[in-house]
Amino acid sequence: MFQLPKDYLAPRGFLLHVFGVPLFVFGLLLLFKPIVFQGFELTYSRYSFHVTMIFCIILVVMLISRSLFLLANRKSKGVAWGPCVLLCLIEVVFSSGFTALYLWLMSGKADAYFWFFGLSLLYLFVLMLVPYVILDFYFLLVDRDNQILDRERDANKEKIRFLDERDNLKLVVAIDAVLYVQSDENYVKVCYLEDGEMKFCSIRTTMKRVEEICTRGGLIRCHRSYFVNSVRVQSLQKDKEFTYAMLDVPNASRVPVSKNYYDQLAVLL
Repeated sequence: MFQLPKDYLAPRGFLLHVFGVPLFVFGLLLLFKPIVFQGFELTYSRYSFHVTMIFCIILVVMLISRSLFLLANRKSKGVAWGPCVLLCLIEVVFSSGFTALYLWLMSGKADAYFWFFGLSLLYLFVLMLVPYVILDFYFLLVDRDNQILDRERDANKEKIRFLDERDNLKLVVAIDAVLYVQSDENYVKVCYLEDGEMKFCSIRTTMKRVEEICTRGGLIRCHRSYFVNSVRVQSLQKDKEFTYAMLDVPNASRVPVSKNYYDQLAVLL
């Protein structure tokens, strides 16, 4: 079953429901006098007072029901739409029951209580259904927009884009596929994996120009002429004169690590 949007159970969702639904009912009842107020002793001069009381009844019912709903699901990772629909029906029934009780008492018990309850249930079901649907669609649209933005952010994070000296796009590759970036005179050579095979791409640019791109993509500078993907570094190996980063790809070249950058790479392993 589909899960409720995250914002639905957030404080904003709570407040929009608790205050939005009663205010919508309040506004429509002020604009359109329902037939339930005709035929018994509820004078029009006190109509706004009665509508205000109905607003308060719905507000209190929703405040209590939504608080209990949030409390019951405070530890849940996700809540399905089924309990939410049931909650809305319960709110309509209880709001109708207390509204009917108020109207029944204020009319001097002119008719049977269940006659008032039937009319209250009919009117409140229609009036409360509209803001319920509007708010649900609003949260669904917000949730969809958030998911699209998250996917775009993830896509941007997962890819690294290399440009040449004229800012022309030359290579787009997954970050975890990059092994290292090497300075090669007037070019920068990118070593990466494609379908399990090592590939090289030479781009006419400088290390200074790609430094920000590499850093933003999570590559670590390990030498004046090298950036390395720390995720691909299996170990650091020292010989008499130099230190090298050993990659987790068979037959990959050793990447030199200078003393100035050794510590910042070693701490990530």
